[in-house]
Amino acid sequence: MSRYIYGKNKRNWADPSSKYGLCPEQFEKDVQEHQERKGRKKETIKAMFEGMMKSDPTRQEETFQIFVETLKEWREKN
Repeated sequence: MSRYIYGKNKRNWADPSSKYGLCPEQFEKDVQEHQERKGRKKETIKAMFEGMMKSDPTRQEETFQIFVETLKEWREKN
């Protein structure tokens, strides 16, 4: 049984303190899952926004401005 020497072989170097150091293939899986989650969240927000815009077509500009104001207020508060 050989002893692990940290950083000995830079070509196949894996940082054991990293989440992916001992399981680098997990990185690609996690990146893919993150992108899918972000895409689903964006679609949900987009559908909500479009629903609000379509609910009162004659006042779309007003609705848009309310969204912008609300987002700015939320950003400042948080």
